Amino acid sequence: MIPLLILLLAAMPAAAQRGGCGLGLGIEALRGAEAPLRAGAEAPSLLAGREAAGQAADRLTEAAAWLTGCRCAQAAGQAREAAGLAEELRGAAELERIRRGMDRARFSARLARERLDRQGCS
Repeated sequence: MIPLLILLLAAMPAAAQRGGCGLGLGIEALRGAEAPLRAGAEAPSLLAGREAAGQAADRLTEAAAWLTGCRCAQAAGQAREAAGLAEELRGAAELERIRRGMDRARFSARLARERLDRQGCS
C-alpha cells in the first residue's frame, strides 16, 4: 500500500507545473532582464545606466511576481533581491555605482535562473 501511495504522490504535478501558474512567464521575465542588466553594467552614460536599471527592475519585479504565484519561494526571493538592487539605481548619482550595482543584480538574477534550471520550483 505504501509503495502505491509513493508512486501516486510522485506522479502528481507540482504546483508550479499546473496550468495557469505562469512559471514560463516568470522565466521569460528573468531572461528579459538580462539585456538591461548587461546594458547597465556597461552603460556609457549616467542617463543610459539609469534607464537600463529601470527596465531591469521592472522585468525582475514581474519575474518575482510570477514566481511567487507559482510558489517558487527561493527563486522569487532572488528575483526580488535583484529587482531591489536595480530599483535603487534608477536615481543613482554615479555611473560607477550603477555598473557595480547592476553586476550584483545580474548575479542574483542568474542565481534564480540557475536554481530553476537545476531544481525547478522550491
